[in-house]
Amino acid sequence: MNKPFDVAQGKGFSLLETTIAIAILVSAIIGPMALSSQSIRSASVAKNTITASNLAQEGLELVKNIRLNNRLSDPKKNWMNGLATCGSANGCFIDPKDLTVGACSANCAPLQFDDTLDLYNYDSGLDTMFVRIIRTSDVGSDEVKVSSSVRWSDRFGNHDFTLSTSMLDW
Repeated sequence: MNKPFDVAQGKGFSLLETTIAIAILVSAIIGPMALSSQSIRSASVAKNTITASNLAQEGLELVKNIRLNNRLSDPKKNWMNGLATCGSANGCFIDPKDLTVGACSANCAPLQFDDTLDLYNYDSGLDTMFVRIIRTSDVGSDEVKVSSSVRWSDRFGNHDFTLSTSMLDW
């Protein structure tokens, strides 16, 4: 009469079979975990890049706004009036709340986010990881190249996003 679990007849699992089964199980778990970890990293970098691109675009729009205000207030006024500090090597910052222009020293101040206004600015709110630097350079008598760079550091490294445009005196 045969017993169903008789060890003497060699019906149990060997150490090799058990090791292979555990290896298959571990690889089936590690693969999706690595994929989800990479997805979380990509989502975080994408979110911050979108924010940085919007902040860089806003920097260009702030310069355009100052140019327009100069022309509307006095057509004889220099169209780049108030933006001289942006031509320095360190660049400048422009506060979107009141269009004040300030020179950046060795490092520009980080943008702050005001929850009540839902606005990035330099005056109120909590510091963020984003730093915006606006630079201008004369191309000709009636043309200026403007660049707006946003830098940030997170747990995935240092990042930089820059937009540039040419502005004309009109």
